[in-house]
Amino acid sequence: MKAFKPEDMSSTDAYKLISGLVIPRPIAWLTTQNATGLVNAAPFSFFNVVSKEPVIVSIAMTEMKDSVRNLLETKEGVIHLVNMDNVETMNQTSAPLTATESEIEKFGIKMTESEEVKVPAIEDAKARLEVILHQHIPVGKTSQLMLLEVKNILMDDSVIDEEKLYIKAQELDPVARLSGRAYTELGHTFEITRPTK
Repeated sequence: MKAFKPEDMSSTDAYKLISGLVIPRPIAWLTTQNATGLVNAAPFSFFNVVSKEPVIVSIAMTEMKDSVRNLLETKEGVIHLVNMDNVETMNQTSAPLTATESEIEKFGIKMTESEEVKVPAIEDAKARLEVILHQHIPVGKTSQLMLLEVKNILMDDSVIDEEKLYIKAQELDPVARLSGRAYTELGHTFEITRPTK
């Protein structure tokens, strides 16, 4: 087997390997706003569930982006799940805009009011999480780990079987990040019975 020691590599090369191996990654399409009300939207694929009680998710950001500053300032955000209907718009919001520019305004993204936070939500997302900042953890030289408590879970009727509280994955139609410019859809799924002892 080939061995690579991150401490002997540039951060760019180490990132290239780790982001290519840890796949597929769900995408958090995050809206935040600053104290003046300017709304920011940005996608992050270092995103996952951390805790169920309380319900906490994590987003790791590789530098002090507008999203980090806004979360530290206003303590609120909305995470949207990305699907094939909005993946192109999501990609546009990764553009390097200045702190005084809004991706929402620049790309004409339709917004709607949130229920539990002041930050508006992206209207055409099939599912979203309204979150508040639980903890901010600086990691290493540049990364920022944001632990976000979920205060409200909203989704389109087509995505959930309400009687069973079962998420219909195929209806959610999530897009996940691979590496570089590559993404993937849900594709083939299968079930495995867990051992009971």
